[in-house]
Amino acid sequence: MHEQERIVAGNPDGGRFVPIAILPPARGDGAALTQGHDGAGQGGEPHGLGLTAIGPVMPERKIREWALVLQSSELWHAVRYTSAGWVLLVRDEDYVLAAGSIDRYEAENRDWPPRRPRERLRHPPSAVAAVAFAALALFFFLATGPVSGGGRWFQRGTSVADLVIGPEPWRAITALTLHADSAHVLGNVISGTIFASAVQRRLGAGGSALAVVAAGTLGNLANALWYESMGQHHASIGASTAVFGAVGLLAATQLMLDRTHPNEEKRSLLQRAAPLVGGVALLGALGASPRSDLGAHLFGLLGGVVIGLVAGLALRGRSAPGRPLVQVALGAVATGIVLGAWQLALRT
Repeated sequence: MHEQERIVAGNPDGGRFVPIAILPPARGDGAALTQGHDGAGQGGEPHGLGLTAIGPVMPERKIREWALVLQSSELWHAVRYTSAGWVLLVRDEDYVLAAGSIDRYEAENRDWPPRRPRERLRHPPSAVAAVAFAALALFFFLATGPVSGGGRWFQRGTSVADLVIGPEPWRAITALTLHADSAHVLGNVISGTIFASAVQRRLGAGGSALAVVAAGTLGNLANALWYESMGQHHASIGASTAVFGAVGLLAATQLMLDRTHPNEEKRSLLQRAAPLVGGVALLGALGASPRSDLGAHLFGLLGGVVIGLVAGLALRGRSAPGRPLVQVALGAVATGIVLGAWQLALRT
């Protein structure tokens, strides 16, 4: 065989070139995908021997990138596929220049496109949100039942606008634990577990519980004030106000606490507004059905945004607290608020 044995392959990571055994394709082979622009390349590979293979690499996209590099340098080349992968054929006398050009291209584009940095979450995962919403489901199935059955729980705990604004403000809290039927409670348990668990990664298990309860309470208060200001009677129940409060908390804390690169360029207005836009989009997708209380959902979302901004400002620039007793105390406060509200409701 007249072909010389010195045919080498390039490492796609820019490492040293290692020998391979490959025969140059026959003249006129239809496998050639790219050729240079000099005279020898216009009608196929040059006559005779003296070709060097750079490769093999996979996938085909990589070999096409290398071919563009050589084309920009006006070096004759041809792309071939072998059992080992894709290779570039170049003339022996062009090999050093071609390999150097490819190495420089790989070095310059090693970290391009840059990976989007992921947020460094402040707290580890926790099952507290799942347990809390499971308790809410048990409260429905074992105690209150559906609203169609009436009962003392709904009479004393429903958020009625004129009572919330007047003598019984605790109804803004108790209403969060009441549900119309099993579909209502299960939907809130599933969505609430998802969103509240995400809030936990930023505020901690106890901090998120207190923030979600506060957001839901603030949402019910604002909703009652809205209907009372319009002179309309309004009554509502359900944890969905708190669920959308969790959505608002996520949007606000994303805006305030996601600082993965303190030295990065200033974020654009669109990047800053994206979390809030996402929260409004979730409101439209999940909270605007004909049977839902859109006002309660909207005010719950806004309540979460307000509380999330306050929490974000307080925590911004601080590392996650290492003392779990702080989270236990915050969780106890959240539980105490709910139980205390029911104690007041059942005494009246």
